[in-house]
This record gives sequence, structure tokens and C-alpha cells, in this order.
Amino acid sequence: MAPYNFAAMAVNARLNTIISTAPVARPFFITMLVPYIISVVTTLLSTQASSSSCWRDTPCNARTTASFSGPWDSYNYSPASRIVSPISIFTENFTLLSTYPKPTNLSSNVLIYDFGKEVGGILTISYNAIGSGELGMAFSEARNWTGQASDGSNGRYIPRADGALFVPVTTTLNGTYTMPDMRMRGGFRYLSIFTTTDHSVNVEIINVTLELSFQPTWTNLRAYGGYFHSSDDLLNRIWYAGAYTLQTNAVPPNTGRVYPLISEGWRNDAWLGTKGHTLLVDGSKRDRATWAGDLGIALPSVFVSTGDFESARNALQLQYDLQSKEGELPMAGPPLNFFGSDTYHMSSLIGTYEYLLYSGDLQFLALNWESIKRAISYVVKKLDRGSGLLCVTGTGDWGRSSQGGFNTAANAMMFRTLVTGSLMAGWISDPISPQWEEQAYVLKAAMNSGVFNWDPVVGAFKDSNVDSSIYPEDGNSLALYYGMASSIHHKNISDKLVTNWGPIGAKCPELKFNIVPFVESMEIKGHLAIGQTNRALDLIRRSWGWYLNNPYGTESTFIEGYLEDGTFGYRAFSGYEKDYSYTSHAHGWSTGPTHALTNYVLGLQPVSPGGADWILAPQFGDLKFVEGGFTTSLGKFSAKWILISGGYELSYDTPVGTTGKLILPASTTGWPKAMMDGRKFQFDFFDGSSAYAKKFRVPGGKEAIRVMY
Repeated sequence: MAPYNFAAMAVNARLNTIISTAPVARPFFITMLVPYIISVVTTLLSTQASSSSCWRDTPCNARTTASFSGPWDSYNYSPASRIVSPISIFTENFTLLSTYPKPTNLSSNVLIYDFGKEVGGILTISYNAIGSGELGMAFSEARNWTGQASDGSNGRYIPRADGALFVPVTTTLNGTYTMPDMRMRGGFRYLSIFTTTDHSVNVEIINVTLELSFQPTWTNLRAYGGYFHSSDDLLNRIWYAGAYTLQTNAVPPNTGRVYPLISEGWRNDAWLGTKGHTLLVDGSKRDRATWAGDLGIALPSVFVSTGDFESARNALQLQYDLQSKEGELPMAGPPLNFFGSDTYHMSSLIGTYEYLLYSGDLQFLALNWESIKRAISYVVKKLDRGSGLLCVTGTGDWGRSSQGGFNTAANAMMFRTLVTGSLMAGWISDPISPQWEEQAYVLKAAMNSGVFNWDPVVGAFKDSNVDSSIYPEDGNSLALYYGMASSIHHKNISDKLVTNWGPIGAKCPELKFNIVPFVESMEIKGHLAIGQTNRALDLIRRSWGWYLNNPYGTESTFIEGYLEDGTFGYRAFSGYEKDYSYTSHAHGWSTGPTHALTNYVLGLQPVSPGGADWILAPQFGDLKFVEGGFTTSLGKFSAKWILISGGYELSYDTPVGTTGKLILPASTTGWPKAMMDGRKFQFDFFDGSSAYAKKFRVPGGKEAIRVMY
């Protein structure tokens, strides 16, 4: 007996459905049903063939399966195939016409195809036509800008200047249009298809497919290296939306936005400068270039979620390849090649440390160590001799209203640059390590002294010695997150940050009228770094949760920023010249919760290259259970905790040969009682005032602990 051909059976079943439900009132298009059937069959087969392919001729990496599988897979937004299609079809006023696929008629109207999530790549449309005219196609990430012109991406800040793609059509059976590679649309959810000549052409759209261009070296787009699962459905969705955002930001190196900018339309065929096959950029729609400041938030989230070390390494290597003779690192890579930012310069250095921590790629460190040293020396030369503080002269930054002088955020980054630089120097046995460490703590003492930016009356840091009018979100958040703030100031700073909150996020004093998830990412990590868990979870839910649940957004990725009133118009009045549609809705700098939930709430974090040493320090907040993990060069790391009556159960599974440290929640009244695998487990240290207990050294492997208060 011959084996069943399940693929052929599926196609036959689909054909029977099409024939039995075919419309009977349009004779001409009935005659065109056969081409439609052929198109559907072709799509089914090509989708099957392409589901395990990389982008075009890109070499594929080794990972083909996810490191961890379980019920959390249902939260993963990433498609199972590189070829995707819409899920719904709407009229211009968003009345649902049908689910997709279904042949649909165009004659002097607009049809909106909803892919249900952020996508990006090369579009192909199959159609039948009577008459002659033009078929138009426009793209939008948000529902607000569907219609006959695309949302803004070309950088000219002229509303709807991106326009649409047009293809001439004449009477035809089974016509096909594929967009040119240079017109690849990097990020959109909605495709608007329309005709431009009233009643002179009648077009039936048979099939719409998109070849996804992001994550170009992966055969399986769902093969994540990390995972997260908790008792809070919204937090689970937020973690995975952050991961998916970062996937859409990993792009082929020949798909950057062109520069100099064009005035009409868009082009995404610029070379991004890397020698690799994939690169982490700022956003999927725009700017499609590596911006160093974004890496400070994006990289740690990449490492705990997708585990895309390849795109990350290429982005960092590009920074060192472009380093100036003086040691300065670029603010933005090719084709922009912008310099002039002290904060973005330091972000690359801090990001390098994060990369080494998770990747264990000491070869990268050795290869680039002299460049790293020159980069640190470049910014160390800007330390004021009298105070030890950084005086900012490279004033380019993320969009904040001002920068310069003894800026608080920049000095927090300087502190972190010196601390992580010292650690990297230790890893490579460079004797400069103690010098950088000493300079870091001189800076910390000066910043907390009250002589410069610290305001003891308000209980927070002022923006700088040249602007004392605001208490910035970025500076105060980084002071907590990076450990620059003295512990006696922690609660006051956290309290001050909360005063900026509104119902949909934290209003940003240094960019009035805006809510900036990039800076909010710093804030949630700042609260978590000092144990203000519930505050961090509250802000994650009210800001990222608000956007993810907003039916006008992508419902799958995270926006660059938005206005306090909830309008999608980030920087509309301070940089983007009132082009509300220019805002990116898939921006890696907004993915801070993905890292924060793993690093702090689950509590699992590496502290030496590849996780040879690690810490497990969970924060329960208002959650009942959390589990998660990530993959490094040494293998898989995972942990789980669940609350029980009178205590909690905790387990971990880390590579044998690694060494861990446990910092576990306890009561304020006495040492916790703990059992590990049926044996009494003794902690080494207990702090009743802070309610935690420590075990300074545990071997890697698989263990379970029950802790009772």
C-alpha cells in the first residue's frame, strides 16, 4: 500500500472548499477561479518549502529548534514560516469584509489587508483584471495611517511623503506583482490596496504573500534561546512582544534606509557596513541603522530572549571598525555615520560588557581590546580633574531637550563604563583594571556629595550643573540601575520618579509631553535594582501593557514613544516636525521589560563570561509563579519559583561546572528554614532588615529548594 501524501491531501481539501464556496454572481471571475486555485496551491507549496529557509542566499546559522519548549510557546509572536499572508480583510472604514484568504474585488475602492502583527519584507500580489489602470499599495504599522499613502519612514518628516507603490494593470488572468528589492518595506501591519482610475479597471486580488526579511540567518524563526512564563498573562505577552520586536530589528545588511534621504517614496537598499550576514538596527520600519544608544536596552533583552548573538556581535564589531583615530565610537553606523555623542559612545562600551557576559566570547574581547581601551580612554579624558565628574562635550543624545556639562545620566553611564571596563580588563588580565575602578568610585562620591547634582531637599538628582530646572527620568533611573546612587538615596529617588507617572506611563521631564519606553526601560530596571518590584511591574503594565492592548498599534511589538495623551506622535513637536506617522512601532530600545523580567523578577543573571558564575535572586512582587531561562556559550540556564503556603519552592538548572550564588527572599523575623532534595539547606547569611538570605556558593547543575518562613 502506497504511503499517504498528506501535503497533497491538504491541497485537495482546500480545493474542494474553494469550489464549494465559489461566488456564482460574477461570471467573468468564475472563469478566473482556476488561476486562483493554481495560485493558492502554489502558495501552499511555496510556504511549506520556505518555512525552513533563510532570507534569500543568506548563510544559515546552526540553531534550528528552541532551547526551551512548553506552554509559553503560545505567547511567541514569531511566524512559523518565512512566507506569511494577511489574516483579515477590511474596507477603508475598517468594516470587516472577511478573513483571509478570499478573492476580493477592487473597483474605485480601498481594501485593507491586516497581517495581525508587525511584519516586513518583500510583497507579492496575484490578481486578475479587466480594463486598464493602476494598482496601488500602501503600508502602515498603525491603523491610524491606512489608506492610499504609507506612514512615514523616509526621514523627511513630510506627512505621507512615502506615498505608495503603483503597478500598471491591464486585462489579465493570474497577473503577479512582486515589489522591487529596494522598495522592501521593513515594518508594517496593514497593507492598503487600491485602484487609481475610477471604474476603468476591475481587479480581483487572488493572493497576497510576504517574504519576511528579518532574522535573515535563521531557518526557524521561533527557535528562541530563552523563554519566560509567569502567573500574569499580560507580562508573558509583554516579554514575548519585546522578543519579537528585536527579531524584526535583525535585518539583512543590504536593507538599510538610504542616506542622503530622499524626498518622496522610500528606499531600503543601503549597505549597513557590516561584514556579517545580519545586523541589529534601531527599528524595522526606520531608521534601519545601528544606533549605539539603543543597544544599551536592546542587547540585554536580545540575550535573554532570542539569543541572537550573531546580530549583536556584528552591531558591536561595526562600532569598533568605525572608531575614529581619537578613539571615538560612532553614534550611528552606515549609511549615516554620525559621531558626536558621549552617551552613545559609552552605550557601545556597556553593551560590549553585556555581550561578553552572555556570550562568553572572549575571542571578541581579545580581538577588540585595544579599541575598547582607546574608547574608554577617549571618554576618561573628559573627566573633570577637580571633581572627577564627566563633563559632556559630545552632546548628541536620544532626543532629550538638552545635554552637556556634568549631566547626571551621562555620569551614571560614565560610572558604569568604568566599572564594566575594569571587569573586562580583569578578564583579559590588563593591569589598568584597578585604575578604572578607582575613578568610578571617585565619580560616585562626587555625584552623591550634594555639591553638584544631588538635591537633598527634593531627594533626587538634577539634570546637570548647567540645567537644574528638571529632575530627569533617565539620569535618576540610571543612577539606581547602574549603582551610582548611594543606598541612602535609593527610596527617595524611586519615590520622585513615581511622581511623573500618569495612567499610561511615565511622563518624561527631559522631553516634555512624551512617554519614552527607552527611558522607562531604564526606570523599571532602576526600581528593580533596589527591590521596588511592585513599582516596576506597575509601570510595565500601565505603559507596555497599554500599548500592547491598543487595537490601533501592532499588538505584537513595542513603539518608539508616544505622547502623554496616548497619541502616536512621539517627538512630533521636538524633532519629527509634526509627522505623527513617522513614529516607529517596532523599536528595540523599548524592550527593557524582556530583560528586566528575566534578570530581576525571575532573578537569574550571569555575572562572568558565559555564565561561568551566576546569581539567582528572585523578586516575587505580586506574582504567584515565574519560570524562565536563556542560553549562553556554556549551555542552558533556567530557574523557576512558585509561592506556597508559608514559603516558596525554587529550582534551577544550570550547566555543570558553573558556580552560583543564591540571594533569596526571607522574612524579617528570623532565619528561613530550607530543604534541598530532602536535606536541610543552610544559608550563609541572613539580613532581617532587608528580608533576604544568602548562600554564597552553590555548584551548577539541577537542584530544588523549599524555603519556609
